[in-house]
Amino acid sequence: MSDEDRIVEERDCGGDVAAYALGALEPAEADAFRRHMESCAVCRDELVTFQGVVDALPMTAPLHPAPGDLRRRVMDAVESEPQARRDGAPAPRPRSRLAEWLTPRPALAFGMAAVLAVAVLAGITLSPSSSPSARVISAQVTGQGTAELRVTGGHGELVLHRFSPPPAGEIYEVWVKRPNQSPSPTSALFSVTTKGDGDVDVPGSLRGVDEVMVTPEPAGGTPAPTHPAVIQADLT
Repeated sequence: MSDEDRIVEERDCGGDVAAYALGALEPAEADAFRRHMESCAVCRDELVTFQGVVDALPMTAPLHPAPGDLRRRVMDAVESEPQARRDGAPAPRPRSRLAEWLTPRPALAFGMAAVLAVAVLAGITLSPSSSPSARVISAQVTGQGTAELRVTGGHGELVLHRFSPPPAGEIYEVWVKRPNQSPSPTSALFSVTTKGDGDVDVPGSLRGVDEVMVTPEPAGGTPAPTHPAVIQADLT
């Protein structure tokens, strides 16, 4: 693990999302955070939300000058958050992803304050509809267990529960299928926990994809499916 990666690991999960979305991280910090997101679905989900807000800023309401005292109050609030963190106030550690979203977190509050500060200083108004909503698709499963595909802003994530592990010597491989085309392999190869649970990122954009599939394949994956699909999620 590099020094930059170790810095990211020591911070609260999600603490750098807003800064990354705003382009405020140093190059080394941004590289380390991108590597962190490869294995962190929580940060990826938060980035989608923040990025939707940041991307919408130039396209929202017409420009209006912000009062000077309002500017000062917003910036004072933003600057007070990192000071509180330096004073040693511990960030809450949620016990689950649901608890994480329901529990106020200083890192997330600071991130939202930073985004709002950009909006105020630019003199524009944020629209609640600027953040993309998640679409949850129940997948067809062969055998036991359940699977659902969560699609947010063109990004997909497969969530499995009580699903059977792949046969000995094999691995599950994720495929995407576009209209009138054969299934295309992705780089996603996975197994499940002893309880049959799994949380798998679907690489790339799902725009134009009408089906996400999972097949058991030889270890290392294959360029074309050799087994029938055990999970099928229809996006149409």
